[in-house]
Amino acid sequence: MGQNTKQESSGPKEISFRRLSFQALPEMWTYQILAGFLLAIPAALLLQLIDWVAGIGGDVFTTANIKTVVLSWRFPVILFLGILLVFVYVVIELLSQIYLTDDILNGRRAGVRRCIGSGIRSLKRFMNAFGIGIILFILIVAPLCGVGFSISLSETFYIPNFIMEVLLKNPFFAAGYIALMLYLVWFVFRSAFTLHAVLLDGMTPSEGRKYSNRIVKEHRWAFLKGLILTMLVMLVILFVSRFLFSRIPGWILGGCGESLPKDHTVDFSNAMLTGSLTDMDVQVMTYRSAAVFAVLVEKYLISVVVLLCGAYFMLRLNRYYLEYTGRERRLWPERPKKARYIWKIVLILLMFVLFFLAAILLGLFFDQLFVREEPVKIIAHRTGGTMASENSVEGIEQAISHGCYGCETDIQRTKDGHYVINHDDDFKRLTGVAKAPKDMTLAQIRELRIKDTTGSGKELLVPTLEELLDASRGKVKLFVELKGVTADRQMVDDAVRIIREHDCVEDTALISLNYDVIKYAETTYPEFETGTLFFASLGDVSKLTCDLLIMEEETATNTNISMIHRAGKQAIVWTVNSEEGMYHFLDSGIDAVITDQVEMAQKVQARLDDRTDLEVLEDHLTIE
Repeated sequence: MGQNTKQESSGPKEISFRRLSFQALPEMWTYQILAGFLLAIPAALLLQLIDWVAGIGGDVFTTANIKTVVLSWRFPVILFLGILLVFVYVVIELLSQIYLTDDILNGRRAGVRRCIGSGIRSLKRFMNAFGIGIILFILIVAPLCGVGFSISLSETFYIPNFIMEVLLKNPFFAAGYIALMLYLVWFVFRSAFTLHAVLLDGMTPSEGRKYSNRIVKEHRWAFLKGLILTMLVMLVILFVSRFLFSRIPGWILGGCGESLPKDHTVDFSNAMLTGSLTDMDVQVMTYRSAAVFAVLVEKYLISVVVLLCGAYFMLRLNRYYLEYTGRERRLWPERPKKARYIWKIVLILLMFVLFFLAAILLGLFFDQLFVREEPVKIIAHRTGGTMASENSVEGIEQAISHGCYGCETDIQRTKDGHYVINHDDDFKRLTGVAKAPKDMTLAQIRELRIKDTTGSGKELLVPTLEELLDASRGKVKLFVELKGVTADRQMVDDAVRIIREHDCVEDTALISLNYDVIKYAETTYPEFETGTLFFASLGDVSKLTCDLLIMEEETATNTNISMIHRAGKQAIVWTVNSEEGMYHFLDSGIDAVITDQVEMAQKVQARLDDRTDLEVLEDHLTIE
């Protein structure tokens, strides 16, 4: 009996899936760290290769010159490299993790190399129309709707603001958008086990989708309850983590910092050379070093918690699949405890030592590293943003009274060759007349009356380019967007002539979504400031032939901003209307933001100027 008991205790033992999910988290976390390193190498190489190919032979790829680049030999090469990149992310971040969780839940020894190898071999099952559709869904649709499996390569994808504005302002479009999002949520719920069926049971993607539908239909209420409970547990864990690692240290450091003078600057290098380091300098630097250490530890611990929550979710989902398919196994082999954790503890301690050294350096050179640059310029969208009716002379006046740097507006050519201000393809939204500017004469357009979007009840005329130039000259910079089907070289020539006649060359910039038009303007009229608008790009965007690179929010990355500035050009972002986006971009090194919310931008500017040292560190220090 004694021998049997001893053998049982040293061999596999029965354990519930609930306990397994938590006991397996360290293994999942270890895998994610190792997989992250393995992913970084091929991903970096492929991204560099894509950028290199995109930059060969002249202009880079953007949405502004997409017609030209699609016809280039570079396009299929970049498409092929992009597909490889997507497969690398899908294999390491999704497929191999499903194999890993299956090994763990079935008591098998899990290995990174084995799981990634299984993930690579399984790709051939997705080489069909339905399988490619699943990959595209994971890459594009899942991050856009916010549900389902996704990969970090596209996790920041979102519908551009200028498209969302059109969707939400129109009740019909808004209802359609909401209905589509609800359908996608339902679709993802029913398809939750598609990948599991393909990978673990060798089904085709089409068969896996049908099998997932059947399983979820049979267990829908238990599955829904389990998902909700899992999400609630993860939210509680994240909330408690942020409270422990962020709020409490923040309160303590905030209290310690109250006694120190605000905006105290220390030039550590100069003070050491001259021997002028004061006691206050030492106190401030010590406080800043402590703040850096606290913020780095906070960011690191929260990133660990986020990784563990992701691992826990994957384990739970795989557990449900095993239970619902009747293959629950409860054997969990005994494993050596000390050897499993000792190197992890050493790694964590090493991280803390590195954070400590970094905290000392950053604390000493805080004022040199975290100096806020010149305030970001504010450009009112469609002349005055929400402060006045769009694209009106009144909007120019409001922007001037609020101290804006510039106003953005849109011009289109009339049937008889004049230039009027209008954003849409026709006048229906603002005047109720569904006719395009190109189909009307100036006299006909002057009979129209714009609905005042501020609610004042005033009836406004459709202004001309000349009227906006007269209102803005010498007071605010006018960013004239060459808009619509009439945006051509003739529009450039005519706009240049009109601007010169009104002596507004220095007060005006010509911008457009059409890169060919802007390239013509820049090369033909170099004395004019020109800018290209785009919402997606590949390669070094600073190579575009223009002075201003005007990017949609997602494209305005730190990398793009740095490349633009190195080329001596200006980086502008459009259209920033959320407080979160405003807070980010007004402190990002960007040169200007185009916004409808001018007053919000000014309030956020003031908030950024009034931040404490701790708040500056929270905003700037990240743990990737």
